[in-house]
Amino acid sequence: MKKILFIQRLLLTILLVSCIKISSGFAGQSTSYIINPSAISSGGIKSSSANNSNLTSLGLISFSNISSSNYSGLSGFLVALAIAGDTIPPSISGVKFDGREVVKNDFIKGDALLTAVVQDDTGISLEASGVVIDNNTVSFSNFVSPASYDATSGNMAYQLSLTSGSHTIQIKALDLNNNSSTYVQTLEVDTGEIKAVSAFVFPNPYNPNQGKAKFAYQLNRDANVTLYLFNEINQLVWQRSFPAGGNGGQTGYNEIEWDGVTDFGEQAGNGAYFLRIVSGGKVISKVKVAVLK
Repeated sequence: MKKILFIQRLLLTILLVSCIKISSGFAGQSTSYIINPSAISSGGIKSSSANNSNLTSLGLISFSNISSSNYSGLSGFLVALAIAGDTIPPSISGVKFDGREVVKNDFIKGDALLTAVVQDDTGISLEASGVVIDNNTVSFSNFVSPASYDATSGNMAYQLSLTSGSHTIQIKALDLNNNSSTYVQTLEVDTGEIKAVSAFVFPNPYNPNQGKAKFAYQLNRDANVTLYLFNEINQLVWQRSFPAGGNGGQTGYNEIEWDGVTDFGEQAGNGAYFLRIVSGGKVISKVKVAVLK
C-alpha cells in the first residue's frame, strides 16, 4: 500500500512540474498571446496581425484578431479563450415600474419610472441594448437624463411617457459575444374614471383556521379606496381604508390580507360574505366570499 501511495505522489509531482513548465513557456517564450485582458473585455478583439498564426493552429482564429505585437502572457490568452466560449445571455432582473413588480395587462402610470438590472460578465453592447416602447427603441448609448444606465452595476432607469391605451414594453440586452436576452410585458395606461378590475379572493372558499385570505384587484389609477365586507344579512362585519398611492389604493395590482376576524373581534362563521370595493362614494367592484370551516 505504501508503495502504491509513493508512486501516486511521484506521478502527481511530475504532472505539476510539467504544467508549470508549459505555463512558463506560454508566458515567457512567445509574443503571440494576449497580455491585456481589458482590451478583450471592452470589445477590443478586432484587427489583424501575424501573431495570430500560433492561435490559428489551435483553432482560435475566430477571436484572435489582434493588432499589436506586444500581447503576450498566459492570463490574457485564457481570458480570450473564456470569452470566446461564452454562450450565456445577459441577465435582466429586478424589473419594476415605480418600484413595484407588475403582472400581465396590469395598469401603470403613464409617467412610471421603469427600473431594472441588466448585466453580463463580458459586457453589454450599449448601442444594441436598450428600451423598446411600442416598437420605438432607445439604446443605452442614447439615454439622456433622467434615463440612465450604469455599465458597472447594471442599474438602468427610464422614465416612461405613455398615453392611455395598451402598450408593449421591452428591455433588450446584447452582450459583446452577441448573446441576447429580452424582457417583454404588455401593460395598460388608463387615466379615466376610477375602476377596479380582475377582483378576486383566494382561497375561496376560505377557512380562517388555515391562514389568511387575500383580497386582490387592479386599479387603473391611484385613488382613495375603502373595502367593506358584509355578511349574508347585509351587516357590515369588516372595513378597511387605503390612501391613494399606497397598497390598496395604488395604480395596478393591490393585495389586502384578511385573517377571518370581524371588527367585532370574532372569527367569521360559515356562510356567504360580500366584498365591496368603494372609491369616491361609488362601488367600483364586488366579490362574493364563502367562509367554510
